[in-house]
Amino acid sequence: MNPTPIPNHDFMELHPVHQHPAGCKQHCFVFTEIADIELPPEITKYPEKIKNGSIHSYTKESISPPPPKLAKDRRSRKIIALVSGLLVCVALAAGIPLGLQLRSSSLLEARLAFIRRLLVESPLVEGYWAPPMGANFSKSFAEVKSGMVGALLWPIAVPCAAQYLDAVQLTLEGLDDARMLVGKNRDMAVVANADEMEQAHTEGKLAILFGLEGGHTLGSSLAVLRSMYSLGARFVSLTGVGCTTPWASASIRNDFFDENLPSTLTNFGEIIIQEMNRLGMLVEISRLSEPAMMVALNVAKAPLLLSNALPSSMACNGTTAAVPDHILSALSQNGGVLMLNVERCGDKPMSLKDAITAINYIRAIAGVDHVGLSGSPKNYPLLLAELARDRLWGSVAIKKLVGGNIVRVLREVETNKNRLPLSEDWIPLEAIEMNAYCRYPET
Repeated sequence: MNPTPIPNHDFMELHPVHQHPAGCKQHCFVFTEIADIELPPEITKYPEKIKNGSIHSYTKESISPPPPKLAKDRRSRKIIALVSGLLVCVALAAGIPLGLQLRSSSLLEARLAFIRRLLVESPLVEGYWAPPMGANFSKSFAEVKSGMVGALLWPIAVPCAAQYLDAVQLTLEGLDDARMLVGKNRDMAVVANADEMEQAHTEGKLAILFGLEGGHTLGSSLAVLRSMYSLGARFVSLTGVGCTTPWASASIRNDFFDENLPSTLTNFGEIIIQEMNRLGMLVEISRLSEPAMMVALNVAKAPLLLSNALPSSMACNGTTAAVPDHILSALSQNGGVLMLNVERCGDKPMSLKDAITAINYIRAIAGVDHVGLSGSPKNYPLLLAELARDRLWGSVAIKKLVGGNIVRVLREVETNKNRLPLSEDWIPLEAIEMNAYCRYPET
């Protein structure tokens, strides 16, 4: 018995959608049904018998009409599919990927690209870099480069215990070691001022600005200070962590409040600041005691620096320098910059949210012209990308944060150079006579 022939219906037909005026080269096709034909249940099941390569046939009369609700649901799906297809065609014709129709600032990669473009124009300046010497130096350097850093403030550190002994010699040796390491790396360049820093950045090199961590590196001598400047040191932290000198009090005291040591900045300490202003050196005060900070702010003739510090309100216990709010307010009048530590709050690592909160806190008190970054190069890309989501931080404000503020301070310090008279004073003998400070007798 011959099977009943299947009517020759065209089930589906392709209708090309006309090309969009914007010049879309693709053709979008929408599928529409010509005949309202519903497939019978038999075709959705495996046949019970397959003989000689053929399957059971069916006739049009065997097709039962679908339930009204099911037919209505299918018509709804057809309409949705048709509308969706048309929307896709419009998007493709306009040449805009659907993903980029989202707000670009909500996309991490788009924000990172925005930050990279800014850092081509303005170097990201790390406010405090203390790399491990020896085999781990290259690892620390790679971390800095991956963090998009373009310039470094590198303080040469000497143990406080070397004070009154060989602190000056250790400082000279530390400067020499650092210079040799930089000299072996063609991607680094030692710089002496803001112009050289920007020039090195333009050439694709990491700019290095050397400094000294702690006034004990000077041996309480203006002559040593001038010599360090001639060797390339361009900033000095007046005290190190817990390292009070005979002329400046540190915020953390390890001397059990020795009566012979000052609780603020002495007259000789003021002379040190004035001589640094005359030379064109940046004065760093973040580890001074609060009274000493106030004296420094009143005496300085050029903007000051507070490096690797945090506001006292964050209550960070540990060795991180803490700066009271009234010092932050006075800093804005001085024109200086606080390079905010965005890595740790005492012994606790800072989250991205904590770091942004601290940045905005400094900005609210001191102003956008007086805040910078330090302490966490590996986290800078994500930090800045997150900060870019805030409309408060446009391109101009971010440029100031990453390096524009410290570059401005360096220029102002350079401008004030040689405006004060040369000082040749010596520290009073009574300030050092009770300590094991060996000096050759004066003749």
